[in-house]
Amino acid sequence: MAREKSPAQSLFDDIVQRAVTSVLKPLGFRKSALNYHRRHKDVVQVVNLQSSHGSSWDEKLFYINVGLAFDAVCQLTDNEILEVLKEPDCDSRGTRDRLESLLDNTPEKWSVHVNGDAESVAHQLQTGIERLAIELETIDGVQAYREHRWFDRFRPKQENAQILYIIGDLEGAWDEVKQLCKLFADRQTINQPEWWVKELGLSKLVTRCETHNSA
Repeated sequence: MAREKSPAQSLFDDIVQRAVTSVLKPLGFRKSALNYHRRHKDVVQVVNLQSSHGSSWDEKLFYINVGLAFDAVCQLTDNEILEVLKEPDCDSRGTRDRLESLLDNTPEKWSVHVNGDAESVAHQLQTGIERLAIELETIDGVQAYREHRWFDRFRPKQENAQILYIIGDLEGAWDEVKQLCKLFADRQTINQPEWWVKELGLSKLVTRCETHNSA
């Protein structure tokens, strides 16, 4: 016997169809549960609506996550290139973040309430997804991501080291590794460059680790 949907869930489903699916489906995204994914040249893009445990019978709370899985990063780290993946799978294949970290003036948490202004929420959500779609259209691989403003939104990041390495900027990749070591200076093992070089598949930087350790 199917479990009866709560009023908030029914309202949420309707808003998602109108404000998210209607925007992403024409752009080639396929929907599976609350995950949307598409291949855009050399990257698989994922948009995920994550339900919050704080949701109730009359209120649905959710977050929006975005993931990018680059073919080149998969090849660098011997990860399988997946055409259908969930947003956490992007951790080892590229990058992921919450929507509010990628777009200004975007809520950290979204709320749909049966007694609230559903039309206002739908409009705000559709506007956010449309803005996101514009950004995603410009990211079709590692080079495009390097040139995108999201690349510098927070430094250092392990995927930045990988992307710089892939596009041939070994100096930039090495500097990112050193900055990662400083960021985790109080942590054993991961405060050493050789750990990052091995973990991220940056084999051409091994000799720099040896020079660094002997200095």
